[in-house]
Amino acid sequence: MVAHDDYEVVCAWDPDPEACARVKEAHPTVQIAASAEEVIEDGNTNAIYIASPPTTHTPYARAVAEAGKCIFCEKPLGIDIAESEALARFVEDCGVPNAINFNHSNARSSTHLENELASGAAGEVTGVDIFIHLTEWPREFQSHATWLAGRKQGGFTREMISHWVYLTRRLLGDGKVLSRNATFPDASDKAETRLVAELEFGGVPTIINAACGGAGPVGTQYTLWAGRKSFMLHSGGRISVTEGVDWKPISANGDEDSEDDISRNISAVAKAFRGEPAKIATIADGLAVQKIVEALIAN
Repeated sequence: MVAHDDYEVVCAWDPDPEACARVKEAHPTVQIAASAEEVIEDGNTNAIYIASPPTTHTPYARAVAEAGKCIFCEKPLGIDIAESEALARFVEDCGVPNAINFNHSNARSSTHLENELASGAAGEVTGVDIFIHLTEWPREFQSHATWLAGRKQGGFTREMISHWVYLTRRLLGDGKVLSRNATFPDASDKAETRLVAELEFGGVPTIINAACGGAGPVGTQYTLWAGRKSFMLHSGGRISVTEGVDWKPISANGDEDSEDDISRNISAVAKAFRGEPAKIATIADGLAVQKIVEALIAN
């Protein structure tokens, strides 16, 4: 956001003093506040980015809504359905612009796929397969966020699969869980190590097969099968297409602009916060995804 023309980052806070020090060193103009509340109440802020563990999202988002400021919240929206439902109603009543940070809100690959379906070029969708393999969880770059490893707030279903649930619901319609089998370590508070599930989005069968552990490539393959063209989205935003023979990599709107997917997403959020038309995921979308995700890993 510091490098983005639509944003001016004026202040920030984190409970870890070392994290605050790193931000101050990298971005000397950003003021380090004494608390989250100070960031929210600062007269120079009109939008607040909430990037904290899920159980803190509701109190922070409520405070931002009460202050009449825009909410940009990390996913998952929360882990308690009733709490998140109440939050969604409260934010709607306050009438503040809001967004959830799902990767596929405005990514090139998912936008290309959405356009292919809308135009009819892909044909009738017959199924979706979501395959994820990890050698460890959390991944090395996330290991400092220790809550990600726990069953209470973390796990790859909430952190990773939620992005693909959002995309599938956006492309095909509301979803429901038909069957699921989540594997957890015995006698442990650790997050799931495997998930196999059957869902349905807009009547389209959807299979999830996700696992952590074992040697092999790390990544995601999201395959949407359709009558004329089928598509595979890969980790890192790559996309391939087949019309019945081999998979061929394609460029998804690569010549339209030079922004990467992160910039595209926060550009759309800025437009929405200014009241301009934009395609973003909202707290209402986050709640719908949360309901499916929590059903997948329920005890």
